[in-house]
Amino acid sequence: MGSPRQELEHGIEDVRQMHEELAAGAGGTPGGTRLFFIGLVLAAAGLYFFLDSVRVVTLPAGMLSGFLNHGMFHNGAPTTSTGILFAPIFLGLITLFYDARLKSGWALFYVGLSVIVIEILSRIQFMMNTKTSHLLLMLGMIAAGIGLMLRSFREPAAKPERPEA
Repeated sequence: MGSPRQELEHGIEDVRQMHEELAAGAGGTPGGTRLFFIGLVLAAAGLYFFLDSVRVVTLPAGMLSGFLNHGMFHNGAPTTSTGILFAPIFLGLITLFYDARLKSGWALFYVGLSVIVIEILSRIQFMMNTKTSHLLLMLGMIAAGIGLMLRSFREPAAKPERPEA
């Protein structure tokens, strides 16, 4: 064992070395951090503009209510309500309030919840109304940002030495 001063200097050197490793850059490459964050900002801005140009609308009927309205009855006569979709969760809740230990009550509740979630999600439709030039600009920003982020992980190429004239 060395003196307390030598141990302190050794500890300081360990911390300095750890700091240099942490500050080396993205992927351990020198100087890659700035390039990574420029790419991250570029890709994030492009993705924001892309998602901002998408509008979400709902359809009049979902997957399950569409089946009930048109597929169940052969003559195509629509039903008057899609309230029937709430029947499983309603019966499940009745069963659970009667006795929460009944597995059939939990099964009905989860099936009913699944039916409602599927119905809601199947009514969603995404619409994009943007100019082609704007779409290409947004996709270009996303691609350039991802490219810069990936490039930041590479070791910089050594510059070839130029012969003196």
